[in-house]
Amino acid sequence: MKPASDHGEDKRETTRRFLEENKITRVRVQGIQPDSLPIGKILHPQTFLSCLDSGVGIVDFTFGTDRAGDPAFGFSADWRSTVIGDLHLVPDLQTLVAVPGVAGLASCFANAVNGSGQSIPLCGRGMVRGLIQQLADRGLKSRFAFEVEGQFFERSFAENRRGGWEGLAPFGVASLVPYLVQDLHRLDAIMTEICSRLDGYGVPWEAWNAEAAAGQIELNLRPSDPLAAADHVIVTRQVCKEVAHEQGLSVTFMARVTKDYGNGLHVHHSLQGESGPVFFDQVENGNLSETARHWLAGLMATLQGSVSILAPTPNSFRRVEPFKAVPTHATWDIDNKSTALRVLSDSPNSARIEHRVGAGDMHPHYAAAVILAGGLAGLDDKLEPPAKFTKMAWGLPSGPDYPDELVASVPEACSALGSDERLRRMLGAEFVDYWIGLRRFEWLAFHTGGGDASSSEPTPWELDRYFETL
Repeated sequence: MKPASDHGEDKRETTRRFLEENKITRVRVQGIQPDSLPIGKILHPQTFLSCLDSGVGIVDFTFGTDRAGDPAFGFSADWRSTVIGDLHLVPDLQTLVAVPGVAGLASCFANAVNGSGQSIPLCGRGMVRGLIQQLADRGLKSRFAFEVEGQFFERSFAENRRGGWEGLAPFGVASLVPYLVQDLHRLDAIMTEICSRLDGYGVPWEAWNAEAAAGQIELNLRPSDPLAAADHVIVTRQVCKEVAHEQGLSVTFMARVTKDYGNGLHVHHSLQGESGPVFFDQVENGNLSETARHWLAGLMATLQGSVSILAPTPNSFRRVEPFKAVPTHATWDIDNKSTALRVLSDSPNSARIEHRVGAGDMHPHYAAAVILAGGLAGLDDKLEPPAKFTKMAWGLPSGPDYPDELVASVPEACSALGSDERLRRMLGAEFVDYWIGLRRFEWLAFHTGGGDASSSEPTPWELDRYFETL
């Protein structure tokens, strides 16, 4: 739904008509907290109409606790109350939709703001909006498309939780062959319902297939603007969980669940100018325009610092193993799926960059922000990319003759982000410092709560912490 104008009375009247025409009796207003968990309230329609400008209040420690609800001690920020105060979720009416298959329910994303109406530094939607504007100021816009990977398991969430997550049985054939069609007759009933609901939400999906791990699927979303694309990931995860619950199954998007392949969240993106796509130039080497080279160079220059955002938990790094389809080194190449950045440049309309570092548990809005930030920094600083790595990039040895290994743990990733002046400049020091504090607290919780860094498989602590909420 798109309101007729930004003027208060017109906006309220348009929204009121939408609620009446769709027989809406309640509205779900939701923001996204730092661990990418949707949070919010269910509002009476009149309450919803009354908070279109000011937003609905939520306690500010939802942005200052870990995913278990424990206060993340040891750091704070100016935008947080010195006691326990409120933030506000201001509805984004561009996202207002009647929830498919649920009578009387509408849903709406929201932006997290402080008491003065300013976006807080940790609001991913606000960050992406700001970076989209920076692109627009340069005469550019971007399109993003996420590849969502998740794993379905027999038994419900409650049954698996009661069993302590032991004996998890993947739903489907126990094969590690990707694209296997043998079991699609079972997956089809689930995925058809999921895709039907995504259609109802207006989430543009393109294709789905069985992936390499048992019970694993990949759902490809069509390109959208960066903000909408990140929103679509949140909706997709939620819809998958709802359908799995209804069918007595469970699904998770945590990065590594079993000893098989992990779940990633690859991000394809491109740039357009006023006259069309700008990444392609048929007279340049590799068909990459000057703009594409600078953008790619920015992504490479900030790659190590971006890992903290693209791989936010100890479990994120469980999926990083040689020859497990996960980047291990800071590399790029043309159409090389073993590199961290895969560049496709066959034609003007298909020219894009696939960022392959992201784990399935990352915050999609933060991911879009850090990719936009790196690219913009490359444009502003007129950077040039390092040489392509034209060989197999998985499982390389260490040494001066090989590309640098990507940082491989939460603390290493925090240090890389903390020292990256370009990302600090583009994302804001408040966000960077606060995010690093949250990640270090997650690492502390892992080591003091029962996690085991030396284990070759996810520990019960990880399954208990991530399986159900990712």
